[in-house]
Amino acid sequence: MPWWTDELTVMRKRTNALRSRYQRTRKHEGLREQRKTIYLAEKARYETTIKRENIQSWKEYFNLTTSSNPWNEVYKLATGKRRKNTQITNLRKTDGSLNEDLRESLQFMLEHFTPDDKEEDETDLNKLATAQGLEPADTDNDIDFTVEETRNAVARLDKKKAPGEEGITGEVYKSAFEVFPRYITAMFNGKENSDHVSKFRPTSLLNT
Repeated sequence: MPWWTDELTVMRKRTNALRSRYQRTRKHEGLREQRKTIYLAEKARYETTIKRENIQSWKEYFNLTTSSNPWNEVYKLATGKRRKNTQITNLRKTDGSLNEDLRESLQFMLEHFTPDDKEEDETDLNKLATAQGLEPADTDNDIDFTVEETRNAVARLDKKKAPGEEGITGEVYKSAFEVFPRYITAMFNGKENSDHVSKFRPTSLLNT
């Protein structure tokens, strides 16, 4: 939830701890009532803080844009045109317990998706792929792109895809290609030395 704070996390843990302590007290009636009173008081303070943060978050949300703008966030919410942001929830670990906060969830995801690269865990296929990857490439240069191939690639550009820092959108590329088809094709066929690290990029999301 966007309005959740570190203070609420601490209060939730304290409230749960006081509730557990109260519930475990069974034989001493006087002590049980005392702990019950402390737990209920902390629970009430916790619930009041939740309500306060929630209301404050809504107030900030409804004031994201000026009142003179009819297409503000409130309009988008009412018409169902606002995209929902995915919230990372607590994840269940291998021992059955749940992660307690966002940092622990992200660390768990990192460990799951990027496991240790241990040689003793490799299969024969892994070892073959590793050996092939260490062999120097000894192939002829790729053949040049044709104008038609470049035209097809440009035609598939998404108009809604985010442009880069230069601000050139997919629509601009499409218009430019109709004027300079051979020039743009030549740009993609440019031969440069590949001994500079700037000529490479990792697998990642790319702008237009």
